Amino acid sequence: MIVQKRLLRIMKRGNLTVADLARWFDRPHATVRGWVEGGRIGLAAEMDRVYIYTEMGNLERRIIAKDGLPVPRLKTSERLAYLEKLKNGKSL
Repeated sequence: MIVQKRLLRIMKRGNLTVADLARWFDRPHATVRGWVEGGRIGLAAEMDRVYIYTEMGNLERRIIAKDGLPVPRLKTSERLAYLEKLKNGKSL
């Protein structure tokens, strides 16, 4: 349940969708939807779990620092580019 609460809070405060998170975590949409709805990472390998928790922390810190999050209202194509730049640490 902790994963679910964190992800829902990240989505709300960061103006992110499940699809955005799927791209961010480089996981299938259905997998991330399962995390958001079910609250469990499931059978992820240990290194994958560490990556997921680390990236959740990174997103939470960016939201607090207002470092590119929340995502502004953008067209879909612009949103994809915005998130890609944000994830890769490029200036926005």
